[in-house]
Amino acid sequence: MPIILPASLDTLAAGTLRTNLKNTIDRGESVLLNGGDVEQVGQACLQVLVSAQQAAKEAKLVFRIEDPSDALTGMAQLAGLDLLLQPA
Repeated sequence: MPIILPASLDTLAAGTLRTNLKNTIDRGESVLLNGGDVEQVGQACLQVLVSAQQAAKEAKLVFRIEDPSDALTGMAQLAGLDLLLQPA
């Protein structure tokens, strides 16, 4: 079951997001996220997502963001992080 990303992925959300993703990977579970509700994204959360994607890859786990919103897609593209939205 995917983790539903909050509407606001701002700096305040980065710590909680990091903890949730780290715990998921530490349990050996694939990282499945639903980004359909995301309305705004900050650099800190993009960095957390990229880090989690890399950690999942190293642990040979799936990392996927399903149904990314236009805001999430746009910010990932603007930051040059298109690979974040591709299944790994």
